[in-house]
Amino acid sequence: MKKMRRFCLLLLVAAFMMGLCAPAMAAAGDEVSLAVSSGCVTLDAVVCLKGSEKLLDTAKGVILYELDSQTMIYFWNPDQRVDPSGMNKLMTALLALEIGDPDAVVTVSKSALASVAVGSVSAGLKAGEEITLRDLLYCMMVGSANDAAAVIAEHIGTSQGAFVGLMNQRAKELGCENTQFMNANGLSHEEQYTTARDLAKITEAALHNEIFVELFSTIKYTVPATNKSEARELVTTNHLMSTETVRNQFDERVTGGKTGALSTTDRSLICTAESGGKRYLAVVMSAQGTVTANGLSVKTFGSLEETRELLDHGFGHYSVRQVLQKEQVMEQFQVTGGENDVIGGSAEDIVVSLPTDAVAEDVTYQCVSADSALTAPIERGQKIGTIEVWFRGICVGQCDMIAMYGVDQPGVNNISLTPSAEEKAGSTLRNWMFTGGVVLLGVIAVMGIGVVVLRLVRQSQRKRRHKLINERSR
Repeated sequence: MKKMRRFCLLLLVAAFMMGLCAPAMAAAGDEVSLAVSSGCVTLDAVVCLKGSEKLLDTAKGVILYELDSQTMIYFWNPDQRVDPSGMNKLMTALLALEIGDPDAVVTVSKSALASVAVGSVSAGLKAGEEITLRDLLYCMMVGSANDAAAVIAEHIGTSQGAFVGLMNQRAKELGCENTQFMNANGLSHEEQYTTARDLAKITEAALHNEIFVELFSTIKYTVPATNKSEARELVTTNHLMSTETVRNQFDERVTGGKTGALSTTDRSLICTAESGGKRYLAVVMSAQGTVTANGLSVKTFGSLEETRELLDHGFGHYSVRQVLQKEQVMEQFQVTGGENDVIGGSAEDIVVSLPTDAVAEDVTYQCVSADSALTAPIERGQKIGTIEVWFRGICVGQCDMIAMYGVDQPGVNNISLTPSAEEKAGSTLRNWMFTGGVVLLGVIAVMGIGVVVLRLVRQSQRKRRHKLINERSR
């Protein structure tokens, strides 16, 4: 009898768990972007977590952005127009990889070389030299070669002017509102300008390309010999990730970068850095360095020191945290003409960077219904509003709020006539689970009745035996 009771209990638990699992297996709706119209999320952020306090001494434009959580940690004059210096090469590399074949062999032309200022940084390319596009990109990105950028531009755009047109068109596509390129290499031009924010957008887009990441992170590279030149040895100009030429600037957190310089004392740097589960994109434009009294040696670079200070702030004062889980139940709303209310939940996870001293009480949530009055029918996974996550008065995340369960009209079977394949599969699975649960409950009920009947029969038999014994004893 005890074994029978345990078996029935196990069956009952199994049926109950199947009933709980069935709705959880249904699809939760399409994911949405984390773009926020106001707050510190995305590169279009209108505020940053650090606030408006100036953090660096000399840089004209600064951005510190956590790539994985898409959080704007800090900026200073992000939209002020500055000379891009060598940062044009970032867009040149992006276009070359999007349009060109890295393994294509390019023939260096006299016209391309003629467009480069005498005395500027170059790879020593020669007219008629045959070299792959990939090696030209290494010359440009690792060695900052201006002649390589000009050759790439002519190869991709057929002419310098046409390629510059492509650069400006792509900048607009990326949302760069304050950028105008006039050449492919970044040599100074009075009509050429950009901003720290626009350069961050270009770099972030380029980082999705594996070959660009390889170029961006290369410390040393050997260009094979060509028909006009012996092998070329290239060493990065980003001294934060190399000790090849400058030993006292190395920073093990830095994973890639591109430098630019208007002069010995006006330098820029865009780099990536990673440590402790955080991955930063740092932009420091026109930081002011110093030279020795005779002007022959660099005392401070400006861009390197201030970039390190910026990274120290990011790695030392912020951590990446999950503030919302996918399908987390948030709020209940009334539904006009519905059999019941609707439960709103998160359509996706939200992960943001927050100060390390942040506590749970600093984070609040705002659930806004899509309509002033929600009306039945409502399907599971349907968008019914928006969830905003706020930290100390700053919006740090936003996503769709979806219906966790459907709401029908009274007496109406609210089943779509043309369900998707996922809905069909989910419906079939739920039906099988429901049927299985019903069958199990039926079995349990029958077995339970059998147990009760058996107990009644045994009680009756015992009474009869007692009665016979009593009669015999008389």
